[in-house]
Amino acid sequence: NKMVSVTIEDFYKKADSCHVMTRQEEVECAKKMKDGDMDARALLIESYMPMVASFLKRQQPDEQKLVLALYCQQTLEKLVDSFDFLQDSEPFSHRLNWGLRQAAVQYRVR
Repeated sequence: NKMVSVTIEDFYKKADSCHVMTRQEEVECAKKMKDGDMDARALLIESYMPMVASFLKRQQPDEQKLVLALYCQQTLEKLVDSFDFLQDSEPFSHRLNWGLRQAAVQYRVR
C-alpha cells in the first residue's frame, strides 16, 4: 500500500501543464458534456486549472494551502457542472473568479 504525497508545488506543476481552451473548444466540450460525455467535462475542468493555480498563488502564505487548493478545485467542478457554456451572457472566468473568492472566504472561516 503506497502512500501518495502531493504538495502545492505538484498542484501548480499539473495546472501549468493544462491546455487552456479557446471559446470554440469550450462550446464543443459543453455540447458533449450536455450529452453525458465525462471526458469533455474533465477537459473543461482541466482547462480552468491554470486560473485556479493563479488565484491560489495570490493568496496569503498558508501551510494548509493544499487544502485550499482542493476547496477551489471542488468549486471549479461544481461551477462547470452548473454553468451554461452555450450561452454568451457571462464569461465562465468571471463566475469562476467569484466562486474562488467565495471558496477562500469559506476556507478561512472554517
